[in-house]
Amino acid sequence: MASSLSSSIRSALQRLQTGSVSPPVEVLWASHPSWPLSNGIPSSVLRTIRISVLDSSFNPPTLAHSALADTPALGSSEDRSEAGAEGSEYDAKLLLLSVRNADKQLKSGDATYVQRVEMMIELAKDLQESHCSTSAGNVCSVRCPSVAVAIIDEPTFVGKSRLLQAFLREKLQNQPSPPETQLTFLLGYDTLERLFAPKYYGSSEEKMYRALRGDNHGDNSRVICARRSPSSYPHSAMPPPNTPSASSSDPISLSRTISSFLASSALPPSCVTMVDIGEDVWNVSSSEVREGVRKESEVADDPTGAGSEVKSGIEHRWRGMVTERVRKYIIEHGLYR
Repeated sequence: MASSLSSSIRSALQRLQTGSVSPPVEVLWASHPSWPLSNGIPSSVLRTIRISVLDSSFNPPTLAHSALADTPALGSSEDRSEAGAEGSEYDAKLLLLSVRNADKQLKSGDATYVQRVEMMIELAKDLQESHCSTSAGNVCSVRCPSVAVAIIDEPTFVGKSRLLQAFLREKLQNQPSPPETQLTFLLGYDTLERLFAPKYYGSSEEKMYRALRGDNHGDNSRVICARRSPSSYPHSAMPPPNTPSASSSDPISLSRTISSFLASSALPPSCVTMVDIGEDVWNVSSSEVREGVRKESEVADDPTGAGSEVKSGIEHRWRGMVTERVRKYIIEHGLYR
């Protein structure tokens, strides 16, 4: 990755963390200058732009991230012009990294924010290339997805939704017919647990509900979450009481919390939707990739050559959990060793 890009990312991080940007959102890469509008399609065509937001720590991006980013749009297209994009696709995609995470601080051996953004850009390029054919000169046609990578200085889901809506209104205000925006946050299961965990709202369920109601009032945001496995959520039977599976973070308890919130807020069940992203990737995790890289490095550095057979297995596993671009980046930059 060119040093000029790294320098641009560092400058953007500094602007956000010093409070010199309002709202504290910066798009660092986009598939075309018109993002979030579709390339070559005038804004007047769509009354509402549907934007998927893949909100994660990307440490590193994996095939699970890629599969979640490719989740088709749900619901009807009643609010869309017949001349608009196909109903099953989002009009734009956003890979979002919070530089002030509510639950995850940078640890020794983690990729830096600059490195994560650079890997996010590699993933965005993979998403773009997997969906569109390019013309001569590598210029995307109008059929290419509109993809962007951004950072935000906000730790909570509620705040991210509010700030992104403000950022997008500002970005689109000069359009002849400024469209509305509908955000769909694509979350991993662990992130959904944090979203509905009272401890992030002063350990108060009432404060949590109040915050989430405020988030949904008027901005039309939705949540799509990947199941941990095709059968993990929801379960058909109650777990035994006083067991680990009966804790507040198990799928049944989480389902009840979500259902209670939606019912008390008069919101439709479609506001929070669980999806399967495929048996081949649902259990792929960033932590497993990091551990695989570390073990591979340990074997490679063993002067006795012991464990070479193990190295082959480890190498096959972690390298098959990320895209080719991300894999190349991890190796070239010596990450997670």
